[in-house]
Amino acid sequence: MTRFGVLLFFFLFFPPLARAQDNYAIQAFKIDGVRSVSKDALREGLATRTSPWSNRFLFWRAEPLFSTEEFERDLRRIIEFYQREGFFHAQIASHKIAADDKKRQVRLYVNIVENQPTQIIDLQLAGVDLPRVDQLFRIAQALLKRGERLRVVALRNCQVALATDLTNHGFPFASVETQVKRDDDNKTAIVIFRINPGVASVFGQVQVTGTSHISPRVVRAALPFHPGQVFDQSKLIEGQQRVYRLEMFQTVSLRAQTTEQQSNEIPIEVRVREAPAHTLKLGAGYGTEDLFRAAINFRRRNFLGGGRRLEVEIKYSDLEPGRVQARIFQPHFFDAKTGLIISPFYFRHNEKVFNPRRKIYSQKSFGGELTAQRQYDLYTNVFLRYRLEDATVTPFDSLKAVIPGSYRKASWGFSALYNNALPIFAPVQGRYFALQIDYSGPLSEFKYLTTKFHYVKVSGDGRTYSEIAPGLVMAYRLKLGTLEVLDDALNFAPIEERFYAGGSASVRGWQRSQLGPHLNETPTGGQSLLEGSIEARFKIFPAASGRLLHALGAALFVDFGNVWSTSLTYKIEEIRYATGLGLRYDTPIGPIRLDAARKSSLEMPIDKRHWEFYLSVGQAF
Repeated sequence: MTRFGVLLFFFLFFPPLARAQDNYAIQAFKIDGVRSVSKDALREGLATRTSPWSNRFLFWRAEPLFSTEEFERDLRRIIEFYQREGFFHAQIASHKIAADDKKRQVRLYVNIVENQPTQIIDLQLAGVDLPRVDQLFRIAQALLKRGERLRVVALRNCQVALATDLTNHGFPFASVETQVKRDDDNKTAIVIFRINPGVASVFGQVQVTGTSHISPRVVRAALPFHPGQVFDQSKLIEGQQRVYRLEMFQTVSLRAQTTEQQSNEIPIEVRVREAPAHTLKLGAGYGTEDLFRAAINFRRRNFLGGGRRLEVEIKYSDLEPGRVQARIFQPHFFDAKTGLIISPFYFRHNEKVFNPRRKIYSQKSFGGELTAQRQYDLYTNVFLRYRLEDATVTPFDSLKAVIPGSYRKASWGFSALYNNALPIFAPVQGRYFALQIDYSGPLSEFKYLTTKFHYVKVSGDGRTYSEIAPGLVMAYRLKLGTLEVLDDALNFAPIEERFYAGGSASVRGWQRSQLGPHLNETPTGGQSLLEGSIEARFKIFPAASGRLLHALGAALFVDFGNVWSTSLTYKIEEIRYATGLGLRYDTPIGPIRLDAARKSSLEMPIDKRHWEFYLSVGQAF
């Protein structure tokens, strides 16, 4: 029976829908008989919906209203959904609308009989002089397996995958058509992909337009292909990303100059629009931890030619009463994926606790970093760094006798970062993983460049974000760290390199750096760290309420963690917990955040109060 035959059968032989009063609130919508497909995916395509669970708490939100006409369409959508999933004989066995005129509510019931799905029994590739036939067949078999349901989305994905593979291997004019031979009596199907590969092609000459101050050679050097190389459509996307990451241009587009007449050489046009040669940005803000803060950022593009960038940044806050840092970025160091960063710096830092505010230590440092950065793909970066600095550290009174006032630090650093979380300032989906390893020891010393402390410091940070319902995002975070002193008999680690926990971006039930080892009620930091968070972020008002109201959100969270004095020490029974809630208001630079967090218990002598409050910009993680 065809799709339209099923629909005609449905409307001829099923009783007409009971007419309930439109605009009644939908109290319940129950769908029974769904066993072989995702009920969530089925409901996602329906217009008739119940209110989300959050409305139980956000009682001022309006309840969804019932529409008889829309419900009739949804019954057709259910059948169409099942046909797309391979159930060409699915039926709606019964449906019911129960109206409560007194409460002006309706309850909806639908019972589905799925019946047997249509299965794929054979998969064929057809065409003349098929290139890469073995590879194409493996792609098809990986996406469409014999015995599986005949799903429309799987057919489309396989069709696109076959065409994409050919386009990425020298056949930019390839086309793929899908033919399905269905046997409704036996509920089986044969899938045939008819492939026309077209002419085999290579990259032609690259023309760069839109440059005035920047040499076209800078653009060409960033491209992952060259004339004469086998044409690969994916290289155009990668090339656009590479050129844009030079941060020299406001817009970048790459276009293969194909015509109706197929050619074995494809010229490429790169269109760019240069960004301003100089930019100056000023910023100011306030937070409960750093109080007033200000920043000045100056950027010079194409510094001394060759696509280099010069960036100078000056910052001030109560925690950093002075930071000046310059960065010179040299692209195409070794190859197009690797850049070199030279970064001299001077900064002052005051690590503090609050209520009352007093210093844990103060630090002045002058030095520089040399960093090689390699970007493997759009989301993955790897860094190799050498850092040299002269530091003057003044700790609180109890540690002054054991910490030298001034010393030199030299270290190698390796870090890897994977980040596909979007959007940047307030992610709703994606993942973030960061690994940092720092080594200070004999291998980081060169003749006169000796260092006082020898240690290995390792930290890893993982975060994941998922939107489980419209406007409801679940965010998770876990961070681990350890610091191993290499050759100090007293096992003494630099106070500024130790781990601290607590604060607006850590375990929010404790003030900044307050969680962990103490001496005379002053934090001393530790050599092992564990901290994490689970946070539910949601909008208070729906999108229909307007931009200003929809920008207001809230969060419920649980934070946990602690710091231990020795390395590789994580005592589960000593993990501290805090629960809290917060308000969020979206802005172009991230949400304005107000959080209130409560300790699970007052166990430590320094735990003076249950609640802590924070005002800041940006999500906690």
